[in-house]
Amino acid sequence: MKVIDLTQSHIETLKLHGLRQALSERLKQANEERPGYEQFLGAVLEDEVRYRNNARIARLIKNAGFRATASCESVECSSKRNLDKQLLLDLSTCRFVREGTNMLVAGATGVGKTHLATALGNAACRHGLPVLFLRMNTLLEKLLIVRAQGTYLNFLKRLATAELLILDDFGIKPLAPQQYQDLYDILDERAERKSTLITTQLPVENWGEVIADPVTCEAITDRLVSRSITIHLKGDSYRKKNKREVDSN
Repeated sequence: MKVIDLTQSHIETLKLHGLRQALSERLKQANEERPGYEQFLGAVLEDEVRYRNNARIARLIKNAGFRATASCESVECSSKRNLDKQLLLDLSTCRFVREGTNMLVAGATGVGKTHLATALGNAACRHGLPVLFLRMNTLLEKLLIVRAQGTYLNFLKRLATAELLILDDFGIKPLAPQQYQDLYDILDERAERKSTLITTQLPVENWGEVIADPVTCEAITDRLVSRSITIHLKGDSYRKKNKREVDSN
């Protein structure tokens, strides 16, 4: 067996997929540039590390369950929107996630709350942090299913271990007693250890409108707000703006 064939066989056995993809080009480059052994070894190992990092990021993004694609670069910052560019740059480092700081993104419908939350979730994935994105209605439906299946505790554990949990569109409708108790359990499992990001149209002081029990409402808001960053987005609705542009064409 030729040396190159044996090498490729070893690469397959060790599942060095990044090295396998780049080996032909690296060998060609080596024949032309004659790098030292250490330099060549470093280059092919760098190819493998890059491949694994990219594969992990792709896996994290897929597992997060985002409903759309967004990046921090695509988020519009302006005083009109009440979003500072320097703040967004700081948030994009995901230091708030590593520190277990929560975030509330508030604002009227269509101002870009979900887009901002998705962009920050995407940034967290690119920093190697596991993320879960759930619309509030989807979470409530899922909780009903796992209770019926007897897998509630397993689901709660999955929610608890995500470094960033994004709950989109909280406060659309009042929660039933079991639903706000479940929300309390989720937040209590994550309190002061993991970061939770909630988007909502409803100011925190009005959460009693959707969580009828005052004691539970205070407990939920305390776990979210005590260590949190709040962004209140303003400006025109992007949905209405896009509709006007379509109608004018």
